[in-house]
Amino acid sequence: MKARELCEKAWQEIASHFPDFKVTKKGQNLKKISKNKDLTFEIHFQASRHNYSCSAEFSVHFSIYSKSMTKANINNGFIYGGELESLIDRGRIFRWFPLTGASYQHSVNEIIKLLEKYILPICENFEDTKTNIQNILNGNAKSIDLFYYIYFFDGKDSAEQYLNKFINQSNLKKRFKGLYHSLENVAKESIDINVDEFSGASTIKFAYLNGIKIER
Repeated sequence: MKARELCEKAWQEIASHFPDFKVTKKGQNLKKISKNKDLTFEIHFQASRHNYSCSAEFSVHFSIYSKSMTKANINNGFIYGGELESLIDRGRIFRWFPLTGASYQHSVNEIIKLLEKYILPICENFEDTKTNIQNILNGNAKSIDLFYYIYFFDGKDSAEQYLNKFINQSNLKKRFKGLYHSLENVAKESIDINVDEFSGASTIKFAYLNGIKIER
């Protein structure tokens, strides 16, 4: 069996365990719409570009998008997501799942369990916006993208609280604060939020332009 065919077989087997998700691209994409019709939850499988006839592997990604945020031109509608292993925070930052030989069924079974244990609860949490945002604010600030979600759905005060927590927990704390306060000496019309000098820089610019205060 060709590597692509092996991947598609695995994706379709995994997809069969998640009937609430619509399956597209021969199992490569699984999508589910939230009860309020605004959010899209997407599981995406990425085949390795190094796959060949004797070796096949793929990675797993998850993302959440909002139609209303897209219409408002907020972070391209993106709320939260990334590669599976990085999201479940077990010390790894990326993982390829092998499919060759006996690895096939082990990888398929493990991915099903991981999606059931970690991703389905996230989808359920995002169904209740108010409670979800409160839980996010009470927990660790792990994703800078959640700032936009909180800003759009719960306002400036909550977004400011979250962003300051994120910055203070970040290894880039000094860089974030340095950029923010340097903008005080720049004309607002010259600030381009589409330019990301380093990861998270565009978010700092967005915060400044929208009156979100960052502590010194």
